[in-house]
Amino acid sequence: MTSSRPSLGLVLGSSQSPRDILTAATAAELAGLDELWLGEDYFFTGAFSTAATLLAVTRLPVGIGIVPATTRHPGVTAMEIATLAGLHPGRLRAGVGLGVPEWLDAMELRPRSPLGAIRDTLRGLRTLLRGDPLDGEFASFTARAITLEHPPASPPPLYAGVGGPKALRLAAAEADGTVLSALAGPQYVRWARERLTEAGADAGHRVVVYALCAIDDDPEAARAALRELFGLYLLSGPRNPMTEVQGIADEAERLAALGIEAAIPHIPDEWIDQLAVVGTPGDCARRIAELAEAGADAVALAFPPGLPIELMAERLAVDVIPMLEPVGDRR
Repeated sequence: MTSSRPSLGLVLGSSQSPRDILTAATAAELAGLDELWLGEDYFFTGAFSTAATLLAVTRLPVGIGIVPATTRHPGVTAMEIATLAGLHPGRLRAGVGLGVPEWLDAMELRPRSPLGAIRDTLRGLRTLLRGDPLDGEFASFTARAITLEHPPASPPPLYAGVGGPKALRLAAAEADGTVLSALAGPQYVRWARERLTEAGADAGHRVVVYALCAIDDDPEAARAALRELFGLYLLSGPRNPMTEVQGIADEAERLAALGIEAAIPHIPDEWIDQLAVVGTPGDCARRIAELAEAGADAVALAFPPGLPIELMAERLAVDVIPMLEPVGDRR
């Protein structure tokens, strides 16, 4: 089997300790992966400090996908981005989104207008990163003549971590790329790409898809390794644009009503197969290719706790990547 190859990345963050993140990133680079992506899950690891370290110890591009719009003032976020972009030109990608509502509530930082907060943060970052002053009253912050002392010579691309139709329209208008959350299967990726295109995103608008991943010669063992993490993602918010587009929202809600622990064993195998990169190396290569065909420029793989990333990276290098035809840099 030979299929087209999107850019392949590794998602790092809450599943690893800070020390383990370094080991995993090194393994990803040795395996021939193309990029690294970091979330900022509260209260695990900080996105900017981790990104700084990975930019220093690897040669790979590093994406921050995402930091919540309201947990830092855009002036502070822009300063962090500018510093990293100045130290490592051309290798940083910076993403903004809403974040997990429960974490924002714990800090009393949930915005009254989530889309307004993301929009104004992206606009504020773009203004500051090109060296212009930021001044005014915005949806979730106020700025009084803020200017960066060291704006980057070449501002890095800004991504939006969004999912619904209104948010995708915002991403098309305000961002250089979009990060789609885990459990985005080909049907949803195609739908999201269509919404972005309809809203005016050009061919350079890059779509990065996070995908839960487990590789095993025994497909059942691969599903078993992934089932709990898959269930946590699915059942914590069972009705959303992703599950609705993929036609599983009603059944996911019925399962979630059982309680997450009781529901996880009842998640259909077909859902895991369709919405994750899971199974034999051939299965995983097919699923990566399907995401690329649906419109993913990059597929960033997230491995569940308990699976050694070094081993999974080796399996990617030896058994999966050779099945994917190189097609060059997909933006």
